[in-house]
Amino acid sequence: MRVSLFALLLFSLSLPGSSQEAREEQSRKVLIQNLFEADNESNLNDAIKAAEAGGVAKQVTLEARFLFLVDQEDFAAVAALGPLLERQKKFFRIDDSVIFSVPEEFYSIIEYCFALEALGNGELAGFETHIKEAFWLSPRQATAFAPHIDKLRREQALVNMKVNLDQAFLRQADQKKVLLKTLMMGGDYLVIHFWSPWSTESEAFLPDFLAMVETLESHKIPVVSILIEPGQEALVEARKFCTDLIPRKTGDWVVDNSKRSLARKLRVLELPTITILQRDGSVLFSGHPSEKLLWSTLKKVDPKLERPRLKPTP
Repeated sequence: MRVSLFALLLFSLSLPGSSQEAREEQSRKVLIQNLFEADNESNLNDAIKAAEAGGVAKQVTLEARFLFLVDQEDFAAVAALGPLLERQKKFFRIDDSVIFSVPEEFYSIIEYCFALEALGNGELAGFETHIKEAFWLSPRQATAFAPHIDKLRREQALVNMKVNLDQAFLRQADQKKVLLKTLMMGGDYLVIHFWSPWSTESEAFLPDFLAMVETLESHKIPVVSILIEPGQEALVEARKFCTDLIPRKTGDWVVDNSKRSLARKLRVLELPTITILQRDGSVLFSGHPSEKLLWSTLKKVDPKLERPRLKPTP
């Protein structure tokens, strides 16, 4: 939605306008564009000040702040925005909105904010009530709400779970069985990378993954990649994929079992997923590699660890 909005704004700015009214409208569109393109908190605050001075409706600046915080995955700040959005509710005008098509979509994000607040406070009943209302008001925004539910259920399932480190997996390279505790190489932790050669996001994450492997292995933390599809066709594709990585440091590569699947046990619902196991089989972290909690957890494992920063592709 935001991409098409920016395209529309850029197109409108290219149109000739001779009247004062047209120039003012172009100026307003530039102010709005700056709001939704702010890439850090400082730029956003400057854009909001400029927009307010330029007469842009408060509704628009609130929408810009909401989207910025969601993009930053600062869900504590999103939750704190709830009361401010609630006060704006009685002043809401659909004609002022940039990102919503009907009022219910705005009401929905208010419930979403309150749901996150309840979740942060450990009030699961309150979270369920507000997130259901958010779904009811705006089913179209379900993709924003659902990950919080999945994450909550995963965390609840994993909190007391112990993975059997004596479980064996087929190693891709030599077709031999290897135990998880063997892959742990005598250390206290094992980082697992769940992936598939048919997952475009797994492929997109590959440069970050390789950098992570190199960093972790330099700190004596082993990494194993588990192919979630145990079928022969997937294994053939996985071998082709791994051949292109030689001679990079990539950790070990094994195949999940069709029975007693580790991916299913750990409720892996998206790829790639990174899981950190301790020697007793307990789970320290399991989630998408983009989650900030991944590296904050790894730093608890080894305070000297620093997330590698990839140089942008020329």
